[in-house]
Amino acid sequence: MRAVVFSRYGDENVLELTRRPVPTPGEGDVLVEVKAAGVNPVDWKHREGAVRSDQPFPLGMGWDVSGVVRATVPGGPAIGAEVYGMLPLPYGGAYQELAVLPSSAVAPKPARLTHAEAAAVPLAALTAWQALEAAGTRAGLRVLVHAGAGGVGHFAVQFARHLGAHVTATVSARNLDFLRRLGVDEPIDRATTGLAAAAPFDIVLDTVGGPVQHASWRLLHRGGTLITLPEPVDEAYRLPGINADRVVVTPDGEALRRIGTLIDSGAVRVEVQAVLPLEEAAEAHRISKEGRVRGKLVLTL
Repeated sequence: MRAVVFSRYGDENVLELTRRPVPTPGEGDVLVEVKAAGVNPVDWKHREGAVRSDQPFPLGMGWDVSGVVRATVPGGPAIGAEVYGMLPLPYGGAYQELAVLPSSAVAPKPARLTHAEAAAVPLAALTAWQALEAAGTRAGLRVLVHAGAGGVGHFAVQFARHLGAHVTATVSARNLDFLRRLGVDEPIDRATTGLAAAAPFDIVLDTVGGPVQHASWRLLHRGGTLITLPEPVDEAYRLPGINADRVVVTPDGEALRRIGTLIDSGAVRVEVQAVLPLEEAAEAHRISKEGRVRGKLVLTL
């Protein structure tokens, strides 16, 4: 099968399009013919060595899959079923023609989505879903999402609104109208507008890290919750009375089934900035690392 792998850590030039043996499903696994694979920032962080596995080189790439089941398990999806799902971190293997996933990690592909659109969902949507769940998001709370037009961000603002929260989100000026269309109550241009006037918040979701996490502590009222995604909580900035936790996404087919229902109902929109062929995986990584992606990037096979 065709597969994109890398044999040493480095920039996008270490990616190789090659031929690899078809993977063998283990107990509880399904084999999926990949129609499209999502691209996430964790992909190039893995390629650079910031996210490492205990497997030998060459290493596979990617965690988001949408495709067709080719081998299954008792009680699993039927052969020929269209599914989407997320491979467990840190073991990549989505940028290839056939992928192995735990049966519990896949769900029926949302009917209204193409495979390319569906591949944009799993990792980012599950990250948002699990982060908001960890924060105890519910109706009436004030939620701030940093980088609300990004992959995780654009799902987080929609899930938070679905739960009945009042949603504020930071964004570049070009994406203010995009956030309004997603139902964000207060879109804020991060380059020109401070957040102090909108604070305090009950929940802050930090999808950026670094200085953004550091500044977020003072945007929460006592008893509020900071959820950070790209890096651990920096204890040097902790303030008394503020809850804080890091969420690392895990596969969850049942959550994807529920997310799929929201998508098919029209309650949640999936934004795909660009769809590239598998052969242009390096270009997708370059675009992703620039950090100006609205929604998601996707590779098709």
